[in-house]
Amino acid sequence: MGSYSKLLIVEGHDDRQSVVSLMKSHVNWPEAPDLWPVYVDLGKSVSEILNPKFLSVTFKRQGYNMFGIMLDADDKDPGDRYQSIRNTCLSLFPTLPIALPPEGIIVANTGGMRFGVWIMPDNVSEGLLESFLRYLVPGKQEPVWNLAVGSVDAATKINSGCTAKDYPKAHLYTWLAWQSIPGQQPGKALTKGILNPHSPHAAAFVKWFRELYQL
Repeated sequence: MGSYSKLLIVEGHDDRQSVVSLMKSHVNWPEAPDLWPVYVDLGKSVSEILNPKFLSVTFKRQGYNMFGIMLDADDKDPGDRYQSIRNTCLSLFPTLPIALPPEGIIVANTGGMRFGVWIMPDNVSEGLLESFLRYLVPGKQEPVWNLAVGSVDAATKINSGCTAKDYPKAHLYTWLAWQSIPGQQPGKALTKGILNPHSPHAAAFVKWFRELYQL
């Protein structure tokens, strides 16, 4: 890791690559990680990120003055997931609001550190990164998307093993398998324009990211 003052913690590699690829379309973002305007780091799992010891150690890392957390709501109320973060961080950021607003959280403490929270897909709905990415599917691809959803539904009826919580991933990756470059990971799909990084549905997240990190 290079020398950074801005940090975003995410759950996994797909989250990291998707954020980087999306933001490359909106801010100056060099290819070399040492030159990234924000370092996007992996927290390995929700349970690790929400561990008070992990957050305490992260806040104390030398050099950081802008810090964000991006998690999936999964099958939970995003507000519940936010409360876990708030309970841990309230002593350091006493202005954290009680409820998670749709536009995400950005606060600052008296020491000048900025802190932000975004719960995928939109701070309001259950779901995950793939639920957010679904809305970056270009409009002309909607018939193909609907076919992908129908194919997943048909597979579940013959005991495919895919459970309801995994439907957003199954839908997205089935659709990606049918593109001109089949099977691209979401980050690559954003870079190549298979997913639309300028979709209006991305605007709220992009605004939160730019405001938090003052880009």
